[in-house]
Amino acid sequence: MSDTNLNLYKIFCVVAESKNYKEASEKLYLTESTISSHITNLEKKLDIVLFYRERDGLTLTKAGKELYDSIHETIKDIEFAENAIIQNYDVSKAKITIGCPSHISIFYLSKCIAKAREDYPHLRIDIIGASDYNGLIQLLQQHSVDFVIMDIVPKDVKSEIELKTLKKVNNVFISKEPVNITDIKELEKFNYILNYENSISTQELFECLKEYDVKIDAYIQADITEMRIEEVKQGQGIGYVMKESVENDIKHKEVYEVKLPIELPQTQINLVYIKKYLTNMDKIFIKKYLKD
Repeated sequence: MSDTNLNLYKIFCVVAESKNYKEASEKLYLTESTISSHITNLEKKLDIVLFYRERDGLTLTKAGKELYDSIHETIKDIEFAENAIIQNYDVSKAKITIGCPSHISIFYLSKCIAKAREDYPHLRIDIIGASDYNGLIQLLQQHSVDFVIMDIVPKDVKSEIELKTLKKVNNVFISKEPVNITDIKELEKFNYILNYENSISTQELFECLKEYDVKIDAYIQADITEMRIEEVKQGQGIGYVMKESVENDIKHKEVYEVKLPIELPQTQINLVYIKKYLTNMDKIFIKKYLKD
């Protein structure tokens, strides 16, 4: 097909993933009317309807889904090849996009970035944070991020996605006032601020306490670490978080680590990536700066 316009297919894929022209417009830096015109032109070229236009957004037709499934990986491969070759020959144009929940960005990733920027002052680094771990994996699969740093990895990730443990961190209970537990059964007296019960961290905590015949319940559930910390500061109960995420708060006595006669489960900080979509700068950053 000598008259194939790859840009039309790129726009189509972005619209298919965004499900509306507004979000696609922000990603492509094009007006909504321009994007709509391009999609209409592609439909005329192929003589098929690609989207159902509905009040709440766009939905792929059967033919549209077949087209997306057939070409989106190829389009991503071409985009990756373009960006990789540019960055390999001009470091000043290098860019890394990292998916990372905010609580890990604050205590871990920010330090890695600071070291990288000392060596590569023109390096552009974009951080996309989310508490929705499945959302971060989806961004990785869509190649909207180069790699992800996360503590909780969904169980049903595709085989192409690789996982590497970067470091292990301790979990702690924190409280607004000092608390010293000598008898582990005393834990049952308190109100708790936990991640949701179906989260891996909460399940591992419950399993740990079960060994000591201790059962606790969530008084407040929040999947955002900063929210759990804030609720503790407001005196709403005892929170369960990664220790490194509250080290400054503990240092300044805004919260206190609850003293326990047992050790709580550790959490792994993981690098999640698709190997073939790592640029040279991605590999440098991972190897040199993502160290414990």
